[in-house]
Amino acid sequence: MSTQSSTIVQRAWSYRNALWDDGISSGDYLERRLLVIQEVEPVAQAARLRQMVLKLAFDGKMV
Repeated sequence: MSTQSSTIVQRAWSYRNALWDDGISSGDYLERRLLVIQEVEPVAQAARLRQMVLKLAFDGKMV
């Protein structure tokens, strides 16, 4: 696992104890986090694509 992935996992897991005290299981917590990631990733990909297209256009490389 990369250092960045390890850091993300450690941060996510650190919130588990607080949520567990509120009655939220580890499985529910992980499922919620994965759903958020699934929703955010397409938006991030679209933003990167939009930036790439704009850069090409401003650099005069689009036909």
